[in-house]
Amino acid sequence: MTTPKSRAARRTVPLGTVALEALEEQYQASGHRAPESIVFCHPALGTPLDPSKLSGFARKALNLAGVSASFRPWHGLRHTALTETAAAGVPAMFVQATAGHAQGSTTERYLHAAKTSYPDAAELAEARVFGDVVTR
Repeated sequence: MTTPKSRAARRTVPLGTVALEALEEQYQASGHRAPESIVFCHPALGTPLDPSKLSGFARKALNLAGVSASFRPWHGLRHTALTETAAAGVPAMFVQATAGHAQGSTTERYLHAAKTSYPDAAELAEARVFGDVVTR
């Protein structure tokens, strides 16, 4: 386990209900529940997993989950998560903050990959500013 590259790299990443439930399930299944315990650890020792063996753990988990698609490297999973977040219409600034990108140009790669457009952006902005006022 390593520390983040910079002070700015330390951040809180919001999680959705599905992710929180999965982490809670992992926590309940673990015998290591001290405040300093890590979420995904060696089952017997509670120590960090060997990074060279993580792909094997991931393949096993994907097989158990019934995922038959080819395995993507860890950075590929990060890229997919950020691209899907952008494709869901989440504002670029949120995607940038979640990713920990210092430059918006880095985040643009994910937005471009998602082919994201915001067809209702103007309406959402007006609804926030003007409330339920409707003009036609």
